[in-house]
Amino acid sequence: MPVDQQRRASERRLNLIFALLYRERGYTRAELRAAVPDYTAMPSDAAFERAFERDKQELRALGFPIEEVPEDAFFEEDSGFRYRIARGSFALPALRFTAEETAVLALAANAWTETSLGTTARRALRKLEPVLEPAAGDDEDAPLVQPTISVQEPAFAPLMDAVLKHRQVRFDYLAASTDELSTRRLEPWGVGSRFGSWYVIGWDLDRQAERTFRLSRIVSDVRSTTHTFVPPEKFSMNERLDAMEAAPELGSMTVDVAPGRAQMLRRMASGVLPGRRTAPDGKPWDRLVIPVTEPERVAAEIAAVGPDAVVPEDDDARPEAPVSLQARVRGSVLRRLEAAAAFQQRVAGVEVDWTRVSRRPRRASNSSAERLARMLEIVRYVYAHQGVELSEVATHVEASTDQVVEDLTTLFVCGRPGHTPDQLIEASWDEGSVTVSNAEEISSPVRLTQPEAAALLVGLQTLRSLPGEHTPAIESALRKVAEAAGEPAALADAVGARPDDSFLALAEATARARHTGDRPETPVQGDATAEEATEHTDAAAVSATVRDAIDAEQRLRINYIVASRDEVTDREIDPVRLVSANNHWYVMAWCERAKDFRDFRLDRIRSAAVVGPAEPHQDVAAVRTDVATVTSAETDIVLVTDRRARWIADQYRASRTAQVQLPRVNALSADTGATEEPGRRARPSGAGTPVEFEAAEISFTTEELAFSLLTRFGGQVGIVQPGFHVARGQLWVNTALAGYRIGDGADTAPLD
Repeated sequence: MPVDQQRRASERRLNLIFALLYRERGYTRAELRAAVPDYTAMPSDAAFERAFERDKQELRALGFPIEEVPEDAFFEEDSGFRYRIARGSFALPALRFTAEETAVLALAANAWTETSLGTTARRALRKLEPVLEPAAGDDEDAPLVQPTISVQEPAFAPLMDAVLKHRQVRFDYLAASTDELSTRRLEPWGVGSRFGSWYVIGWDLDRQAERTFRLSRIVSDVRSTTHTFVPPEKFSMNERLDAMEAAPELGSMTVDVAPGRAQMLRRMASGVLPGRRTAPDGKPWDRLVIPVTEPERVAAEIAAVGPDAVVPEDDDARPEAPVSLQARVRGSVLRRLEAAAAFQQRVAGVEVDWTRVSRRPRRASNSSAERLARMLEIVRYVYAHQGVELSEVATHVEASTDQVVEDLTTLFVCGRPGHTPDQLIEASWDEGSVTVSNAEEISSPVRLTQPEAAALLVGLQTLRSLPGEHTPAIESALRKVAEAAGEPAALADAVGARPDDSFLALAEATARARHTGDRPETPVQGDATAEEATEHTDAAAVSATVRDAIDAEQRLRINYIVASRDEVTDREIDPVRLVSANNHWYVMAWCERAKDFRDFRLDRIRSAAVVGPAEPHQDVAAVRTDVATVTSAETDIVLVTDRRARWIADQYRASRTAQVQLPRVNALSADTGATEEPGRRARPSGAGTPVEFEAAEISFTTEELAFSLLTRFGGQVGIVQPGFHVARGQLWVNTALAGYRIGDGADTAPLD
């Protein structure tokens, strides 16, 4: 929507709010058309009807309960409806949050790493400010181990909306057990996170049974219908999440890796044996022993290494015996590589027309709905802080001063029906000091909207499992946030989040260390040499060392794997916080080498040793609570993905995307490859039709990071531009395949 239309729509809706509040008996449609200036200027009754229906929907989404009162409630001889908003119907209930509850609310609001959801959660927190007791200034008991909430799946927002509105949905889903693609119809009861993945649970209308769907396997837009439903009375998303079980360990398998390469596989290994392959320079490969819980996950990790890892055949396999774990993983890796080669050949020469936009643009932060929500927030804030500085208002509502001035200019021409000078809002921002008056109807604290409450509730549910003294405060805060949205039971049960076991173990150890004083017995002081510092290499010991260094404010020397370059570096860091995101742990720390704050994935730290006290840093208080998902970019590469890998464009922040048409194939490819049927025609793009293939331009730190996607997600991703990287990517895939065709003992040439 153009900026001028956004401004006009937000102005019209604010005038509609004043009109619906103006008199108790409300207005008919005809009276509203005459009372609201923008309605009066509309060219036809049909245009007015469309605008009025959209406006009602937007205002209800913002928490204003518009009532439709039969005319005969006021006049026996009339028929039809009158529309009104009852005074006080949208007011915040009589609640009060304690200082402890305020503290956990702040943690919950700041846990989101996704920008729009984080904004929603923080706006909810600001709405609650009038009923919050100030949190204690002493952060001694603030958690050093803090979970974060990441959502990369495009299906999350529409599914959450459908859960809150009780609307049926349709989507295309790729089943994990069969890799079969089908259209599913669902009554979504709840959305939640467990084991680093997001799930929706509800009633499958086709199977006529309760089903759980992982959001990452939804490969189309989620289409909401007009059909509504009533969720089960005793449904609890958290109970369903608690019932999920992590996969048990199945055993171990082996993989040969090139000398000095495959650092993440080396980190996963439980042992190292002599390999049977040699590099061209005569150095032997290593044979790693890898514990396996999910064979496909291990296969994906091995395939991502490309030509630097080969799974040997099972020497003990017998024809009559069941397929061994070694053979299962080897077969899966080989299928991925073959599918990657086939897909890369298929996308060769594909031209990308960037005018064929593949996605609906995300709603801009300055859309009419966001603009109206911000204008209402400005009124409430300034009423409570008359004469506040313009810059402070901008900071409070997370907008620029220019945006705030535009909003104040719009407020200046809005008001009660009649719109004479004494009926309009008075707004002044002379000399940077802001005042607002004549807007008492919209100046009081208001209820949370369902999306606002849901954003806070998911954050609180994530914190709920954190061991420590905050648990009672979290329980009471959960109840009060749900009450603040007017739906104390249903809303709290419809959302859920559970940290993984590694988080719980780390959090419990941190809480125990803090309260028992269990610190390293001999912390190194001053300038410690390599011989003096105790180096910890076991994963559990590394975690404990990092955790204790944060609590004791100590500097660490770490040996760190840079996965994008498959290399190991030595660094000295001052760790500040541990956070979880995307099922991984990250250390937020000052890096002495970079002279800035950096994020270090915990499982990529090969060793850690205390080398002295950490230095104070002025920016520690301002360090973010989320994890940076993209580092400095060096290489622009255009990928083509099928629908299963459409999430790549989101996670890697594609600068642009477009629909592309690929040549048809006449036979099924490998299990992990494209799944087109013989003679199947690509569906034409159009409203409601999923995009089969998408081009995405992405900036990568190294070309190997892009190549690893080709082989990790074999048959789902290909490179089409620029030509140099296309050739290098093809060589990467073919060299990896050659390792399975030339025998276990052959020399392997490096990729150059």
